[in-house]
Amino acid sequence: MRRIALLLVAAAAVADAPKLPAPNDMIAANPTDAKFNPAKVEGMPPGPMGAPIAVDPNTKASIAYAKIPGGYTLPMHWHSHEEASVFISGAGTLTMDGKPYDLVPGSLVVIPPKTHHMLKCAAGSDCLILTRRAGPTDYNWVK
Repeated sequence: MRRIALLLVAAAAVADAPKLPAPNDMIAANPTDAKFNPAKVEGMPPGPMGAPIAVDPNTKASIAYAKIPGGYTLPMHWHSHEEASVFISGAGTLTMDGKPYDLVPGSLVVIPPKTHHMLKCAAGSDCLILTRRAGPTDYNWVK
């Protein structure tokens, strides 16, 4: 397995991009205002897009939106830190440690560190997800 870091702060690398708040700052976010960019993670099939909302400069904990195309499968992987996500739109199936969970708008999932999981976004509409991570985002692909 390779440990690959997903840089959710890619938008902040642009010279005129505003500094992101920390996850514990006062935040009001709206997905219609989000600036989505293609996810650039080695080993991830193209398709998903991310929009950072906040990142802690010390711990690298973050909050971000993810947009996943309908019919897309995010392959089996795990992260070093806890991930809590709310499904905003679309429908899909999250498989955690071999058990499938159907997701609809409003569904909440908490994925403990090192839990193997994959997501299949149902065909027909994109999936929009809001995720808060307890530390730096890494993708460890399960082969």
